[in-house]
Amino acid sequence: MDEAIVCATLGAMGSVLRKLGALLSDEYKLLRSVKGDVMFLKAELETMHAFLKMMSEVEDPDELSKCWIKEVRELSYDIEYGIDSFMLSPCGESSRKPRGFKGRLSRCMDIMTNSKTRHCIAKKIKVLKQDAIEVSSRWARYKVDDVVSKPSKISIDPRLPEFFTEMTRLVGIDGPKDKLIKLLTEGEVAIAQQLMVVSIVGIGGLGKTTLANQMYQKLEGQFECQAFVSVSQKPDLKRILRNILSQIYCQECVSNEEWDEQQLINTIRQFLKHKRYFIVMDDIWGTPAWRAIKCAFPENSFSSRILTTTHIVTVAKYCSSQNRDHVYEIKPLSATHSKSLFFKRAFGCEGGCPLQLREVSDEILKKCGGLPLAIITVASLLANKASTRQE
Repeated sequence: MDEAIVCATLGAMGSVLRKLGALLSDEYKLLRSVKGDVMFLKAELETMHAFLKMMSEVEDPDELSKCWIKEVRELSYDIEYGIDSFMLSPCGESSRKPRGFKGRLSRCMDIMTNSKTRHCIAKKIKVLKQDAIEVSSRWARYKVDDVVSKPSKISIDPRLPEFFTEMTRLVGIDGPKDKLIKLLTEGEVAIAQQLMVVSIVGIGGLGKTTLANQMYQKLEGQFECQAFVSVSQKPDLKRILRNILSQIYCQECVSNEEWDEQQLINTIRQFLKHKRYFIVMDDIWGTPAWRAIKCAFPENSFSSRILTTTHIVTVAKYCSSQNRDHVYEIKPLSATHSKSLFFKRAFGCEGGCPLQLREVSDEILKKCGGLPLAIITVASLLANKASTRQE
């Protein structure tokens, strides 16, 4: 499914729902019948909004579903246009009202006091209500909602290739790696012996998972137990705990399928209690997930280490060891490293860029903004193109 289409539709609908909610506030003198119609519109659009969110997870919807999404988007635009037209000020009022959405709401309050205007608005609202009914009826008639129940294709973790990237193909990683090793291994003896949590933070595409994996490989063998686990935006706690348990035990089946979270946590804690361990928890999206997962890691004095990655600064600070600066903010690649990575991927080697493509390559790199994922994606696309400026 074209994500841009769904995102545009969701964005338009979100804006309309906010405006409909504002019109329903007690400040506005809507006719009783109009208020009922606005409530109907809001309820219909909320249902459509929920449907669109589900549709965004369906990889290959049929043409009927795509048609319905287009209709919903057009309906959202029509309703928003209608609401905005209600908020146009009568003669001479606009200059005395604040600009923006608040200004339009204020003007709308003035208009609602005019009986003739209110009846005109009532008529327009009824037309919009009828449009919404027609779209919903068509949805029900052709059973578009059946598409949601169809299983989507198996999803592939986009971070998977990062686990198996060869060190020789990485660019600009030595500096961050050295700083992280220093964070994880150095410090006062008393502090170093305690359990320490270090967090890597940065926006998507900067290579947090790649850097964490390099650290994991670099420190391999220095700990009695190691595990590398992805948390994700919608964490499955039992799956995560079983994954940790299977890695630290180095066995395929170490837990009963019937075990709940508490049993899994108790088993992991008991196993790690007197061991030096190193755990990487990748892609944490929220503090509740970390609070639950952290219960599995016992405090000990064997210099155990946990490395977390997240794109949210507050989550990174929450995860990291308190009272110490254990948050490492990963930065975009420098211009030199960006160019090196781009040329390697697009032309096979750093010096492989043809002279006639140097200028356009610089323009492309500016747009990539030092994001390794963006550079690799664009370079991989261009590697199969003809070496012309137009391509």
